[in-house]
Amino acid sequence: MNGRRMIGSITGGLVAGLGLTAMMMLQEKKTGKPSELTELERSSAATLGQPTPHSEQLPSATEQAVTQGGHLALSALAGAAYAATSVDDADVVVSGVAFGLAFYAVAHWITGPALGVKPREWRSDAQTIGIHMMNHVLFGLITAAVARAASRADGEPPVATKHQPLTRKRP
Repeated sequence: MNGRRMIGSITGGLVAGLGLTAMMMLQEKKTGKPSELTELERSSAATLGQPTPHSEQLPSATEQAVTQGGHLALSALAGAAYAATSVDDADVVVSGVAFGLAFYAVAHWITGPALGVKPREWRSDAQTIGIHMMNHVLFGLITAAVARAASRADGEPPVATKHQPLTRKRP
């Protein structure tokens, strides 16, 4: 793993996280209801014994900053996890989809329910599962693409051999 790739992976996680954050905030504004991420933050706060607003109340600016800040921190950590768990010349689509699905499974099927802050995913309807899965696959693809771009940022052109796809020369 190289430093450029790690920075690129973290940046990709932040870019993807910002996009998903923006979508959730727009959803709140459009529907007048708290996003699923806001509900998760409130459930986490209640589990820790902290007071929370009424479940139908839209988040205040402070609550939104805490919620979205936590989401972006998790996105950066997930980007670093991508860099640590994939090889430098991994195929963007394969590694991005695989990482997105793994991240989805860990977050929605294991960690959230185990901590008691999220309903069990297997009790969700097919549309909710599909949306969660696609959001995480998109996250993985963006993270992988930015990581690949960053690792190639030194200007060295990729090379191809008869038995390998385009890769970078290694010193």
